[in-house]
Amino acid sequence: MQTSYTSLKSLLILVVSLLVFSSSAQEYVSNVNLGNFRKQYKYSDNFTNYEIQVKGDIKVNNDDTGIESISPGGSLKISKKTFGNKRTLIIESNSKGVLNYEYYEGRTEVPYDPEGKKWLADVLLDVVRISGIDAEGRTKRIYEKDGINGFLEEVREISSNTISGQYFEALLSNFKLNENEIVTVCQGIVYDISSNTECGRLYRKFGDLFMMNNTTAIVYFEGISKLSSNTERGSVLRRISKPIDFNDSKVTEAYFTGVDKMTSNTEAGSVLRNLEKNHTLTDQAYIRLLISVKKLSSNTEMGSVMRYLKIPDFGNQDISTAWFNAIDGMSSNTEAGSTMRHLIKNYTLNDDNHVRLLGSVKKLSSNTEAGSVMRTIKVLNFNNPEVKNAYFIAVSTMSSNTEMGSVLRYTINNHQLNNDSWVSLLSATSKMSSNTEMGSVLRTSLESLPYEKEVLDGFFVTTDRMSSSTESGRVLTNMAENSRLTKYAALGVIESSRKISSSTEKSRVLRAVADTEFISEKDVKDAYTSAAKTISSNTEYRRVIDKLLD
Repeated sequence: MQTSYTSLKSLLILVVSLLVFSSSAQEYVSNVNLGNFRKQYKYSDNFTNYEIQVKGDIKVNNDDTGIESISPGGSLKISKKTFGNKRTLIIESNSKGVLNYEYYEGRTEVPYDPEGKKWLADVLLDVVRISGIDAEGRTKRIYEKDGINGFLEEVREISSNTISGQYFEALLSNFKLNENEIVTVCQGIVYDISSNTECGRLYRKFGDLFMMNNTTAIVYFEGISKLSSNTERGSVLRRISKPIDFNDSKVTEAYFTGVDKMTSNTEAGSVLRNLEKNHTLTDQAYIRLLISVKKLSSNTEMGSVMRYLKIPDFGNQDISTAWFNAIDGMSSNTEAGSTMRHLIKNYTLNDDNHVRLLGSVKKLSSNTEAGSVMRTIKVLNFNNPEVKNAYFIAVSTMSSNTEMGSVLRYTINNHQLNNDSWVSLLSATSKMSSNTEMGSVLRTSLESLPYEKEVLDGFFVTTDRMSSSTESGRVLTNMAENSRLTKYAALGVIESSRKISSSTEKSRVLRAVADTEFISEKDVKDAYTSAAKTISSNTEYRRVIDKLLD
């Protein structure tokens, strides 16, 4: 029983000790500008409260136990309260820099020497760490004595991010550090200062120093990437003025990894636009930039960055692949379409680029955007089978007859098509469900359609698939009336007319053929007479036969 009681008592003591230790680690630090060149600093934990007022330039002695000097008219006031006991020291400098000391225990003034002098020696190290008094002088002393490690050990004793920043600034401003020291300091800033604002300030101010060479630049970019504030991270990256060596893959990756870790699309987009504006990018840098673009979750920012870029060599397959991968990652048809139109208008694209572009068009779910992009293309090499196939696959995947018809008419009017391309165009037309659009495309084709067997066969196959007698009748009549009509085409018109269910439309088509020069040839006349017999209306049949006898 006694053993159990002793164990329980030990456990309670341990718990209480842990609670006390934990609570004592909680600190509060603040500083306020009181005006008239006076600043106030406050520090408190569970045991101690400091209030420090500073005016002027104050220097401490080499072992941080006394005040060496205060600029004329300056002063230092230190108040410390511990468990209800308060002590205060006031040091004022007259016009000649002579110091006057007043020391109080509670409300009672006590001679400064020896009690006040001893108390100052006990508290001054805390005071300089809280207030930043003589930060520059202490930095020089500590660095010259103990090097960079001693400096960092001292910084880690300072609770205030602002004061820590003063020490880093003093070190970087007053000493020519070697590469290893710069690496250590660059890492120390982000590890030993929790304030993004203070880290960002130091990274901006000493950016050129941290960009000393590729080794330090990589550490610099890694440090920037650890900032949790997108605003500060973006601000630092945009302020880099020294050239970035994007020929070094490690430098490139370190830079863009920092961008990728940003959770703000606005800041990331701003950084990427600024990068091209102010730095020279290699092909690899453009590729990596486009990979970063793809990782953005905002389609607006993705499009904005991609339309801002002025890529010098879009013929580089790796660059174009990265570009189209980014496009394919967009969920907004509007942004994707706008960006593809920008590409078409501002770059000279080769056949491979066009194949990849058309592959991206095919993935758009908006027929309006897909059609708009395809109507923006001015020149295509339809003699390249890959280009031709990619183009008509993109057309055929459109579900809107209106957009599909518009694109096909644009194709006929604006592109140079070879026979194979015409066959593909007619095949795409045949897949439309709208007779009106099919008819419109076929009538548009009549002025430029090659009247050659393989193309005409495709034309008539498409016409035969129309379910509207009116539309198919108009198309065939227009062909028969075309001045470019050949005998083979005339026979095709007659054969297709047999499939028209309307006697009126069938009669109109056949009578148009009767007006051509080919009707005098026996095989044409025989085909004409045979087709006429399929007319169910006696009236229309007589009109067709009478036309033959005219």
